[in-house]
Amino acid sequence: MDTPVKTENKLHPKELMLWLYLATTAMLFAGFTSAYLVQRFNQSWKTFDIPLIFWVNTLVLGASSLTFIYGYRGLRQENPWQLQVGLMATFGLGMLFLLGQVVGWQMLARNGIFLAGSHRGASYFYVLTALHALHLAAGIIIIGYWMIRALRYKVGISSLLGLRLAGLFWHALDILWLYLVVFLQVNQLL
Repeated sequence: MDTPVKTENKLHPKELMLWLYLATTAMLFAGFTSAYLVQRFNQSWKTFDIPLIFWVNTLVLGASSLTFIYGYRGLRQENPWQLQVGLMATFGLGMLFLLGQVVGWQMLARNGIFLAGSHRGASYFYVLTALHALHLAAGIIIIGYWMIRALRYKVGISSLLGLRLAGLFWHALDILWLYLVVFLQVNQLL
């Protein structure tokens, strides 16, 4: 007698592709942070104070994960208002994060810390934070797509996979940012 196969625990091919993309992204950032560490202990390395706005941005991004979860629960409970509010808040907080990044980079520039020319530590800081911001901009586009669909009442239970994948991408960016900001701060203190 054959045992029935449980299909609900299988990994959807789209989810597998996203996990592979996230693994590739993690390897990219691991490569950059490894290069950072190799260069970090060079005699000409200079440290600088990371503006507080980058830590505030960490809270903003953390809050955006919570608002996404709130919206996703709304979809699962078939509550379109909760989905709409959650996605609009996530979108807004994502935009606020990007604005905070620009403000942080401007603060560094006002203190004479530039992408090119200041020192290698500053260059790595700009590249790592800008690369993350680029990924987050892609996440905002994805969240914006789902937000517009939700506001038009075109998101239903059949959209669970798509929204779950968007959430996976968004939460991965949050975790990546937390890693980056802690890594960069710790290395400024050494």
